[in-house]
Amino acid sequence: MNEPNEFRFPLSFTGPDGIGASPYDEYAEAERPDVGEDGQDPAVALRQTLGMFATGVTVITALKADEVHGMTANAFMSVSLEPPLVLISVDRRTKMCSLLHEGMHYGVSVLCATQAELSDRFAGRSTEAEPRFQVVRETPLVDGALAHFVARVEKSYWGGDHSLFLGRVEYARQNPGTPLLFHGGRYEKLGA
Repeated sequence: MNEPNEFRFPLSFTGPDGIGASPYDEYAEAERPDVGEDGQDPAVALRQTLGMFATGVTVITALKADEVHGMTANAFMSVSLEPPLVLISVDRRTKMCSLLHEGMHYGVSVLCATQAELSDRFAGRSTEAEPRFQVVRETPLVDGALAHFVARVEKSYWGGDHSLFLGRVEYARQNPGTPLLFHGGRYEKLGA
């Protein structure tokens, strides 16, 4: 299958650690979105507005030199059932972004309602919760999560201050429970 033209970038777009700088990193003031009230920081206003989209909470994990690396993320989505593809969006300033590259495996653990402390731990807000992992296909997954995926990075794409990692799903399992939700900058639970 041929890739659409929007995915055909010159080699100058990539750097030694994956996706590098591109001409899209800079854009004119006129191209900035109209968000928030006058005087409000546009980046803060946009983040708050995006936060109105309720999402589940995941922990993205990878194994490097027998050490588990993990981060909390709500930017996870299914892309395709055939072939089985998922996508994660990772801040380019994070260690996780520097670990992931084509051919590497990553895990996605969809957290359940009782795992907010683990979410905080992997977001760098707490060190109280001690995670336990199961290792599947040499990829750590958070024990007790609502769903688990192991994916192999097929492609990575520039996404502004984030990189997008398209992964081919090699393992997927689900467990009973209620999801941990995130909305408006805080955790939520499904109503009764």
